[in-house]
Amino acid sequence: MRPSSEPFWDRQRETLPAEQRLVLIFDRIKHQLNYAYAQIPFYRQLYDAKGVHPDDIRDLSDFTTKVPVVTKAMLQQSQRDHPPFGNYLGVDFSEVKRIQGTSGTTGHPTLFAISGEDWEHISEAQAMQCWAAGLRPSDIVQIVFPLSLYVGGWGLLEAAERIGAKVLPMAGGNTERQIAMLQQVGTTVICGTPSFCLHILETARAKGIEMASGSLRLGFFGGEPGAAIPSVRQKLEAGFGIRAIDFGNVAELHPCSNMECYQGSGMHVYQDVDYTEVVNPHDPHQALGYNRKGAVVYTHLWRKSQPMIRYLPGDETLITDEPCDCGRTYPRMPQGIIGRLDDMIIVRGVKFYPGDVERLLREIDGMGTEFRIILERRGELDEVRIEAEYDSVGNAERFQSAAEEHLKGGLGLRVVLVPMTSGTFPRTQFKARRVIDRRPTSRQ
Repeated sequence: MRPSSEPFWDRQRETLPAEQRLVLIFDRIKHQLNYAYAQIPFYRQLYDAKGVHPDDIRDLSDFTTKVPVVTKAMLQQSQRDHPPFGNYLGVDFSEVKRIQGTSGTTGHPTLFAISGEDWEHISEAQAMQCWAAGLRPSDIVQIVFPLSLYVGGWGLLEAAERIGAKVLPMAGGNTERQIAMLQQVGTTVICGTPSFCLHILETARAKGIEMASGSLRLGFFGGEPGAAIPSVRQKLEAGFGIRAIDFGNVAELHPCSNMECYQGSGMHVYQDVDYTEVVNPHDPHQALGYNRKGAVVYTHLWRKSQPMIRYLPGDETLITDEPCDCGRTYPRMPQGIIGRLDDMIIVRGVKFYPGDVERLLREIDGMGTEFRIILERRGELDEVRIEAEYDSVGNAERFQSAAEEHLKGGLGLRVVLVPMTSGTFPRTQFKARRVIDRRPTSRQ
């Protein structure tokens, strides 16, 4: 067991000079390319069709410019053609320890078959990240993520147990019971989506319970970009009396290879777990490097079961190599995952994400918990109507006026805001669905 005062889980690994780490990363990439081409029909067929062979890849630049990307649609098609796990399983089924998957809200879930060896790598990597964020053996960790097919909370559970912390696996839902257990057990760490945890705060306030005076000290928030939004982070930190930790990537890349350290200066990108590139959204073979927004591309460096090699999930981010005060030499995503590129809203030439709306709304005094963005067409013009709950003690007209002015200034676009009473919109422990597009033609 490491002493709680030790800031690093693996000091040598976490403080390795970036140039040395890149050498090790490329060695792993070559290993993965050769393994995938020899053992996994999905990749061999893809690379043969694109005219690329592992021997063609001589450096990281070649990897970006020559190796084709993989998309979710390709994985789903593979699983339809070769049920249930596609022709990219990579290991004998006897080696599989866990079967997880997406929520499947739009159809059949995409299934993830994870071997025992890979699950061991997952646990170790997630423990390293959670230790950097401040999780310690003395903590009691209450997991309010759904513990189901959805993979979100399982990595945190494994990390907490590996570190030696106590785990309270409440899973999602039953908000009042969540609050009761927080108080009864003396939970010190909460893990969930930002939207569901804001709902916990809302429910506690309605019951006259001040969560900030309790035992909580740390919160892990993922599944949504909320914890990277300053106004959302402030509400979570002030409401619970905690330090908020942002983490996340995509389910296909589990474990989570992006997580903040205790400094809270943006998610560290654990490049020796999953190699991460930022590329031109219109050309995934054009690297953008540091400090430029683009599409993120991930590559598993250690996974044998269903390895993702240049997986393009459709998320936008920005990576910087500016040093962090924690001493780790991993790069960072200072703005977290900014949003999904296909979630970008374009109205009369103005581009913005749902996260931009959330950031602005939560900066307004009197803002409640939930909101909806409704896109409609009036005549020849697209219009934005935002229905937002306001605090029960607030004034609806004052909130409406302040919100419309603040949103117009922040988005550069006139919007109509409709104040809604608290509790209007349903709460969920999953990702909040906040955009309703009623425009008659294509979204954009």
